Amino acid sequence: MTDDEVFAAVQALVAAGEYLDELPAAPLVQVQLPEGRRWFGRGYRRGSPQHLAARAAGGVVRLPPLAPASQDAVTQAEKLVGHRLPQLLRRLYLEVGNGGFGPGYGILGVRGGHSGEGHRSAVDLFPWSWSPSTPPAAAAVLLPVCYWGCGIYSLVDCADRDAGMWGWDPNPAPDHDNVVALFAQGMTFAEWLARWVAGRLYQPALVEDPVTGQWRGATDQEYAAWVAELES
Repeated sequence: MTDDEVFAAVQALVAAGEYLDELPAAPLVQVQLPEGRRWFGRGYRRGSPQHLAARAAGGVVRLPPLAPASQDAVTQAEKLVGHRLPQLLRRLYLEVGNGGFGPGYGILGVRGGHSGEGHRSAVDLFPWSWSPSTPPAAAAVLLPVCYWGCGIYSLVDCADRDAGMWGWDPNPAPDHDNVVALFAQGMTFAEWLARWVAGRLYQPALVEDPVTGQWRGATDQEYAAWVAELES
């Protein structure tokens, strides 16, 4: 997907009130699924069979409208970071919402926008205090853009023309090693968001390679296998 296509897809999800992965359900709505009829009253995973069936039955509650960020808030963030924000992220802030949409607990906003753990927005978390001073992260300017829970974050490199994505997972790292916990994810911000739109984005996860013994980011295949095991 191009940046324009990703922007349009996210904009459409926000307009439809379905801009998070977990969507609220209307109480006591009965929907037809292949395995039979059942009541739903909690919520749905965006794009799941339950969500699609409930949507057809009018059983999904629209999420509230979002307010875009002000130009001043974006300009202030860029002065803080020392770089212009990635163009797609900048446009989403200004035209769609000051965070609150997207994967995890929602994209973190700039001043006055969506916040995550500890009520901190993207600008509250900058500079990323755990970033290592050794290559390849030495030249990166990392802005946290998504909180996943359990101390896990996705970050975008504002100094990278391609806006490369990084993951931060301090949980399994030996002695909570900060250098190990941060890893490049090999995708741009636009690719990251396109995967989310398509329902194919997994949160960053640190794993120990079974062959080399080195710590690295989990592959999609590894994460999908974990999810399948948990759901089995």
